[in-house]
Amino acid sequence: MLYVDWATAGIIFTTVTTIASLTWWLSGQFAAIRTMVHERVGLTERALVDKIEYHEKHDDKRFEQMRADISEIRIRNAAKDTLMSSVLNRLEELINANARKV
Repeated sequence: MLYVDWATAGIIFTTVTTIASLTWWLSGQFAAIRTMVHERVGLTERALVDKIEYHEKHDDKRFEQMRADISEIRIRNAAKDTLMSSVLNRLEELINANARKV
């Protein structure tokens, strides 16, 4: 016949139950922490993506303004070059006309 020491069985049962309960509780805690971490990582990712998109749009506007400014400077330089060329041509004509008179 099998002899069972109820005190030992009680200790074993209590130990197994305690370990199972703690394992179940820790599993829930880890799941909650995992969920929180994934949620926070998602929020952080969204915030970073929003900031990057904002700065890209802002940079695009600034670069477009710079391109417009450069184009305006080129047009002004071309106009000044043309004006200077016509002034030099006119000055050369006057010098040639004065040289013929002398």
